[in-house]
Amino acid sequence: MTKSGVDAALLLHPRDNLYYANTVRPAALLVAPHDAILFVRRGLEYARQEATVARVEQMGGFSGVAEAMAGLGLTGGVLGTELDLVSARLAQRMGEAFPAWSLVDVSPLVLAQRIVKDEEEIAATRGAAAVADAGHRVVPQVARPGMSELALAAEVEAAIRRAGHEGFQPLRYPEARGAGVLLISGEHLAVRGGHGLVVTGVGLGPAMPYGPSHRTLRAGDLIVVDIGSTCAGYTGDESRTFVVGPATPAQQALFGVARAAEDAVFEVLHPGVAVADLYPTAEAVVARGAPPHFPAGSLVLPGFVGHGIGLELDEPPVLWPRDEARLQAGMVLAIEVEVSAPGQGTMVKLEDTVVVQPDGCELLTATPRELIECD
Repeated sequence: MTKSGVDAALLLHPRDNLYYANTVRPAALLVAPHDAILFVRRGLEYARQEATVARVEQMGGFSGVAEAMAGLGLTGGVLGTELDLVSARLAQRMGEAFPAWSLVDVSPLVLAQRIVKDEEEIAATRGAAAVADAGHRVVPQVARPGMSELALAAEVEAAIRRAGHEGFQPLRYPEARGAGVLLISGEHLAVRGGHGLVVTGVGLGPAMPYGPSHRTLRAGDLIVVDIGSTCAGYTGDESRTFVVGPATPAQQALFGVARAAEDAVFEVLHPGVAVADLYPTAEAVVARGAPPHFPAGSLVLPGFVGHGIGLELDEPPVLWPRDEARLQAGMVLAIEVEVSAPGQGTMVKLEDTVVVQPDGCELLTATPRELIECD
């Protein structure tokens, strides 16, 4: 904050407060040069049991926060808050409550600090990865012709809940995305519905147009299952591709391209490597195709090959050519390789959670990296 010219910060986002104060209770965290105060709107007793900051007080509105700031000698200057998340109405209220302060966006500082994980955070991520593995294990056990995408997704979601999934996918920018498993099959593997760059499927209707639908599985269908799991606050992200019955040579060839592309990315995941170089690494593999089933140039990536994860599923960096960051030891990434064959209207996906170590990358997800047949 000091290096960036920020005199104090008032954090309102629950995931940021979880990182700095170990609670997601409704609260505002004041971070001053020599002090921190957690102002709790509701659940004060429980917040005091959880919080890792010494001062935890009842919040009576921004006026009470302003009084406390004045008591710390903070009477004006630059006040950082999460302007990427704060509504226009709330920003207006803050401007009225802190008239001597200029509001600036502190989220870039917060996310830059959160981007490198310590051993405790990595251990929590291992737990989340194990939860995702549990969801993928159930797919070949229950998937069968005549079953709906929605019914299969329900089986997967039940499995991850039993394994300890905390019940939702924390997203900093959720938009209309749901909190469930993203499961897509058959002709729906060609549908990009608008959530991010990825294939989304069609969902259940206009109110939730992404993910599983009422479509029934057929013999020979490819099924993509993308699980975002949460354990001890931290997320894991893992995708696998399944086939109803025996895989065809073309399906095996398409999946082989995805695995080769992911392997190529794994090979270059070292501290100091430019994030922007990861996408061309995967793209070079995909561009070769898989003759004779898929000629060179017939396969495409969606424009990125992964993203950071942590307390949220959509953390920086984005693994695409526009990102200016370099890899650091301790970064936790979801390497997400989605290879589409537009001419055939199909797609396969392979996604794993990894941590960048000083000597390379460590794979945290453990489901076999194969095209998994559902007998």
